[in-house]
Amino acid sequence: MRRVLLVVTLLVAALSAPPAPSLAATGCAPGGAPPPAGAGTRKVGDLDWDGQQDTLWLGQFRDGSGRTNRIAGVTTASGANSGVQVASASPIPLSALAIDAQQDGQHQIVVSDGRSAHLYVFADCRLQAAADNQGAPFSFDLQNLRDNGTGIGCSDLGPPSTGRHLVGLRASNQDGQWTVRRTEIVLNGTLATIGTSDTVTATSAQDPAVVSAQTISCGDLTISKDGVQQP
Repeated sequence: MRRVLLVVTLLVAALSAPPAPSLAATGCAPGGAPPPAGAGTRKVGDLDWDGQQDTLWLGQFRDGSGRTNRIAGVTTASGANSGVQVASASPIPLSALAIDAQQDGQHQIVVSDGRSAHLYVFADCRLQAAADNQGAPFSFDLQNLRDNGTGIGCSDLGPPSTGRHLVGLRASNQDGQWTVRRTEIVLNGTLATIGTSDTVTATSAQDPAVVSAQTISCGDLTISKDGVQQP
């Protein structure tokens, strides 16, 4: 009887486990345009599941009209390159952070221009823009310009979708009382949808909840410490 219970327990655990990554252990096939000369680079985690660290980079290039364009990209250890042009009117240099927000093997890249942040997903060996359920590119407000947010983090807000999720953060001070609104972002491949929200109170501007709500982080990773900066 004890052996039967053990077999059933193992079977239930196997059925409830998240699906394994679809990429082969050899990683992505080499190819694609390499990062432009002078790009800022940073070794990050294993994005393509070949057991080796990959490289996140930010750079810029001039197009045929002489206009300077900024680009974010990934180079895997196997030699695959994938980049996306980052549309931004901000004069602030870009910064980027690679994360696994939901701890489910999906990998996201958050690219900040200081005013807003663009969300990308590394899937099928390509860096792709995340989109909302209307098909528009998903982005975060970082300066509360539209009363939407001041930072980005990763938190578990509880039911109905328990487990860690990407969250948009908005710190505010009303009559001396600091609060942080947390809004869950549910990720499914390149689709990003708005989930539940809650609000937590804070004691002052120096409260860790307020400080973290004015930057970009996920777990132990912060964009200032673990991200890459555009030169």
